[in-house]
Amino acid sequence: MDGVYDASKVTVVAKNMNVTGFKKGTFVTANKDDDLVTVESNAQGEATWAVNNSKLGTITLTLNQTSPFNAFFNNLAQSREVFPIWVDDPSGREKRGGTQAMVTKQADATFSDGIEARAFTIKVGDFSIINY
Repeated sequence: MDGVYDASKVTVVAKNMNVTGFKKGTFVTANKDDDLVTVESNAQGEATWAVNNSKLGTITLTLNQTSPFNAFFNNLAQSREVFPIWVDDPSGREKRGGTQAMVTKQADATFSDGIEARAFTIKVGDFSIINY
């Protein structure tokens, strides 16, 4: 059915593992770091364009503190391992990620009388967006 979004169908696959235990709300963001082009105008108002060839991107995952994947991503951060990661949204027919990713640091931890979030920032060196 076109035009229907279902968050339960969005998958995150990191190092061939299907990540689970996301926090309610915005649980993943996946974006290129830089604009595709920049433009400058000279004193006469003429535009000069520059293509940005950067392939850097950032994926942020927000997990519940009870997610079994907190240890997984903390260990990836500690080991400084490069791994593939893909975010797939079949509703939007879009896949984002790449094969050269690293966790930038272990998640910050807060504790309360409720279930807190653990956010992991993942830099992707060959970030791409695939529409299918």
